[in-house]
Amino acid sequence: MFTKSLSRKRGLAGAVAVAAATAGMMLATAPAAQAAPGDCTISSGASISSLCTSGTGQHRIHAVLNPLDPRLPQRIILGNWAPVGQTSVASNPWGAGYVVNAWVDRID
Repeated sequence: MFTKSLSRKRGLAGAVAVAAATAGMMLATAPAAQAAPGDCTISSGASISSLCTSGTGQHRIHAVLNPLDPRLPQRIILGNWAPVGQTSVASNPWGAGYVVNAWVDRID
């Protein structure tokens, strides 16, 4: 009986030591704080673009266009994912007058 109880105590102590060491390693290697891109502007013309100037992560332009022929469905266009400080651009084949809605997608 005594050895069984002692063995259980050693197992518990070992598990606690491993958990404490793992927690210490996780704290030591924590990544830098991130914030979604901010201060974003949208420009429209022959292409539609977004530019974000603060935060970290990436952004892309996302827009909905009305077609030239009203019998056709709306068209969704997406720009490239770009880091903060660089421009995300999507081709706008119908021009600025056909943009129904545009926004910026953001990821950390």
